[in-house]
Amino acid sequence: MSFDATIELLKVIPGGEELLGWFEGPPDFHDAEVLSLHLDRDAESSLTLMVFGRRQNARVTFVLDQWIDVALRGFSDQNVVAGLTLRPPAERLMEPWELGVGARPGEVEIVLTPCFGAYGSIRANLKAIRLEAASA
Repeated sequence: MSFDATIELLKVIPGGEELLGWFEGPPDFHDAEVLSLHLDRDAESSLTLMVFGRRQNARVTFVLDQWIDVALRGFSDQNVVAGLTLRPPAERLMEPWELGVGARPGEVEIVLTPCFGAYGSIRANLKAIRLEAASA
């Protein structure tokens, strides 16, 4: 997958430019670990990863918004991904019950490439990205 779509999407999501600066170049989520996927209908939903950088490690949280589609497999006590990309999602069939409640599929697809543990995709609107320094 191309990093171009990921970079372009990061530039327009609040916190994305900070994340690009932290990476000091193209984002490399190789060997990042999925820490949590939190879905909450009344509060904030999020995907949080531990990312290992050249000089320091960080917790990266993608704040998810709107109708969220999740296709995730293999979540365990260790969830290392080979990579993470952002891309505009493909069209998807809207089921009659989704249309009845005014569902609108998310505008971004987060793709978690498998390595060991969790992998799959999450389609949502990305409200923000939070970057927090962390120790390993």
